Amino acid sequence: MRISLLGGTGDIAEGLVLRWSKVGHEIFIGSRSEEKAKGIAAQYIEKLAERGIKCNIHGMPNADAATASEVVIISIPAEYAVATVEYVRDSLTDQIVVTPVVPMVKKGKAFYYTPPSQGSAALEIKEVLPEGVRLVSAYHNLPAKELSEIDLELDYDVVICGDDDEAKGVVKKLTEEMPNLRVLDAGPLDASSMIEALTPLIVNLNVRHKPQHFSVKFV
Repeated sequence: MRISLLGGTGDIAEGLVLRWSKVGHEIFIGSRSEEKAKGIAAQYIEKLAERGIKCNIHGMPNADAATASEVVIISIPAEYAVATVEYVRDSLTDQIVVTPVVPMVKKGKAFYYTPPSQGSAALEIKEVLPEGVRLVSAYHNLPAKELSEIDLELDYDVVICGDDDEAKGVVKKLTEEMPNLRVLDAGPLDASSMIEALTPLIVNLNVRHKPQHFSVKFV
């Protein structure tokens, strides 16, 4: 499958790129800077080559990455996410777009969820997407460091929301290609705020209890 990561130069992007490349997907790294995207793509290729893994990774501007792919991951800080989606809007037709975006702010020593007026980052992003694009909310709570350690099996749950069952099925399949991750469907996109709101809690726990890396597992 052809997968692009807009802002694929940070956050959870590295782990997703490395793990999906490992199982044979074609990856497009997007950035505002083509030079930066190509540089990061080269770093990912080198990391996989050191493990003897052949891959198909390209670096390019965000709009080109969106055009080239079937699945688009918005791996961008919350404050830039909507502007980036608006910028690449003309490059989106019928792709599946995945948002792990969580708006939060640090006050003192803790992080707090700060949803937009729409109620969640997912609903805010939905407003600027063209018709035909299917939006799924996922990957908010995966620990980036552990995700990038591609030989490590992650015994976590990934909760997803969305209004299109076929799109959620694609995200489920892609997620479960990463060993031991379990996908739980929490219903429509409207429910995304409940998943997003867990993220600051997990970040706060990770800060206070280093070097542990907390995530989510429902038992």
